[in-house]
Amino acid sequence: MEISVETLTETLEEGNYNVKEFTTSLADVAKKGSAAVLQPLVDNMATAIQNTQLAQANLLFSDADITVRLENNVINLPYQNINPMKKMLAPEATMAVNVYSIIESPDVNVSSLRIDKVASADDFANHVDEMATGVATWLDDKLTIIKNHEDNAEEAKQPKKS
Repeated sequence: MEISVETLTETLEEGNYNVKEFTTSLADVAKKGSAAVLQPLVDNMATAIQNTQLAQANLLFSDADITVRLENNVINLPYQNINPMKKMLAPEATMAVNVYSIIESPDVNVSSLRIDKVASADDFANHVDEMATGVATWLDDKLTIIKNHEDNAEEAKQPKKS
């Protein structure tokens, strides 16, 4: 899948892309597993790619300050960062579309945002099961980082024993 930068930026500015929201909890992830919780996002992205659409699938955690997204884009910036995209990309260019996994949480890192390339859009749509497994592993890793950060912050609050 390819898209012209001009079409990309116009589509994002107009909000004319596929957006789906899903809700989960850390308890659901522990009970069902990351792959099961992420499956609706993966399916939504695969369908959007097959229909040559830009898409954003959001997973909101009801019991934690965490949001996970899948987005397809030509650059590893979230859709809301349209102005930096416009400054970095030549409008006349046509570029390959990739799928990116994004997590936002104050405990994921200093910037509270982590974005990683999953695969090209075409590979994602052609290997959905492998992509679902990869994204689930990615989420498990990020949730571990968040938990460790929270644990360390809580430990730092405890009075020191002499």
